[in-house]
Amino acid sequence: MKLLAIIALTAGLPAIAQQAPPGVPKIKFTDTRLDNGLRVIVAEDHYAPVYAICVSYKVGSKDERKGRTGFAHLFEHMMFKGSENVGVGELDFLIFTNGGNSNGTTNTDRTSYYETLPGNQLDLGLYLEADRMRGLVITQENLENQRQAVKEERRLRVDNQAYGQTSEKLEDLI
Repeated sequence: MKLLAIIALTAGLPAIAQQAPPGVPKIKFTDTRLDNGLRVIVAEDHYAPVYAICVSYKVGSKDERKGRTGFAHLFEHMMFKGSENVGVGELDFLIFTNGGNSNGTTNTDRTSYYETLPGNQLDLGLYLEADRMRGLVITQENLENQRQAVKEERRLRVDNQAYGQTSEKLEDLI
């Protein structure tokens, strides 16, 4: 499994103290591959005093066996349910109480986790993502709870929609 971490760093004065740039500012970025295979892209944009982290795993529904689906989505949910040093519910609590927001998504090609926080909370965001990546804790209780949540999401978004299964049917034709 290949990993991609994208970190957008921004630091500057509050937006009200800045004048609008004359055009689209050029964003500097670096693209580095670490010894462990992790690809890190850092994009610097100093327009606002915030940063964003996006960790993307190159695994999605296309990697699942026919008739055995939902695993990528299930593990997306599990990655919010506790790690070695961050308990159940603490990840979101730490991000939200420090002025940020976070979420995750899964599609056919990848599963991504992202958060945006004030610039002075960079260490927190990096710590939370590293701990989630390295020390995921899976309990039977959390697994069953999230399995039911994923099944319910499918019922609401796919099975109970008039054309909800259309994209799946089209993909089967390819």
